[in-house]
Amino acid sequence: MRPRALTACSAAVALAVAPAIAPEGSRLGPTAHGAGHSTLRGYEPTGIAVAGGPDPARAAALAPGNYLDELTDKEVGYYSVDVPAGYTAYVSGTTVSKVKGIEALDVKQLGERGNSFCKTDTGLDQNLAKVVTASVRWTASGEGGNGCARPGRQVFSVTRRGTGPPVPLELQVMLEPQVLDQGPPEGNIAQYTEPGGPDRPVGGGGSFASAAILPGSGHYTDTVTPGEWVFYRVRLDWGQSLSFQTRVGGGRKIVGVQTHFYNPVREQLAQDASGVQDTEHIFSKGVAPFATRPVRFLNRSDRQQEVADMLPGWYYIAVAAQGEGESRSLAVDVSVAGTKESGPAYAQSAQPLDSAREPKPPASGTPSTKNPASKSPSGPERDLGHSSAQNDESGAFGGPLLWAGLPAALLLGAGPTVLFLRRRGARRT
Repeated sequence: MRPRALTACSAAVALAVAPAIAPEGSRLGPTAHGAGHSTLRGYEPTGIAVAGGPDPARAAALAPGNYLDELTDKEVGYYSVDVPAGYTAYVSGTTVSKVKGIEALDVKQLGERGNSFCKTDTGLDQNLAKVVTASVRWTASGEGGNGCARPGRQVFSVTRRGTGPPVPLELQVMLEPQVLDQGPPEGNIAQYTEPGGPDRPVGGGGSFASAAILPGSGHYTDTVTPGEWVFYRVRLDWGQSLSFQTRVGGGRKIVGVQTHFYNPVREQLAQDASGVQDTEHIFSKGVAPFATRPVRFLNRSDRQQEVADMLPGWYYIAVAAQGEGESRSLAVDVSVAGTKESGPAYAQSAQPLDSAREPKPPASGTPSTKNPASKSPSGPERDLGHSSAQNDESGAFGGPLLWAGLPAALLLGAGPTVLFLRRRGARRT
């Protein structure tokens, strides 16, 4: 591990005086270490346009895929997913806000009729430039009598609590087939290993969809400007684990910086935040880097608080800078360990198809006309494989992983650790 720099001023973490998130379309290409840039990388919402229903009975029916809606303050959108017996559904929402104040997002599973309380997740942020995520999962096990685990139609709602004008809402729906053989035993938290080698310049993306690929272990360098969120992704297969840290260079003014870590269903697993002024600061899990266990089915145990739903796929690293001042140097030190394994055995065939394949449109209704993003080049009509992921020659995890045996079933993955920004509701039995 590289030497740890002294913390500049951790009290400045919550500085909420950053410029607004940059407009769509202001992405940059790769930048050299320490190089400045004149335009902020802005978040680019992507997905098939959809309008959430006004009540559970009129919930918009969604197949597995990526969708784009918008929400005003306190607005609730209702959606439904058809979950076959034995399958597990993953549903996540992401909002982007540019207005000062608290931004919160609630994703709830409401059961087959939309009148039960099954699971809920809340994400929130109070910085000026903010990206908020929340996600829930449930399995159609057929157990229980309140409709939360029955196969077939399941309703979920998404509620925004924030200020300012309507904001885009990205929705992801994924399905995982029933597991017949759980595969290898549990594994331990990965230990960070200095990756060595030279610094490798990379241009981070402004959103999950445009996140830059970090192809394995190494030191990756970029810059971050106050007001930006920059995203990177690392792919893990069954049996592999990830550990990493980020380093932000010093400057003349104090800047509030956060590092966020997400699993492939955009559940925020961990974060670290501090004020950075005149010396480089390393962001990690306390005194050790962020780390996951190996991606194995049995590492999903509820008693392991530092892990979430573990499936192969993209793990996201986001660095956000709040405040004012010049661009700062940014480095992401990545260590990928473990040998690829076959993983669990599924009840359905699990051969990966073309990862760039577009998800199916909603099962009912036509694309929403209320979302202005659907009329722009960066809106739903844009190829969802437009990001740097389309250059990943390996293909299997370049985007949502489609599985044979289910027309549009998606399999993603997850990981690890640390300080949680959300509160997860318990399932009602």
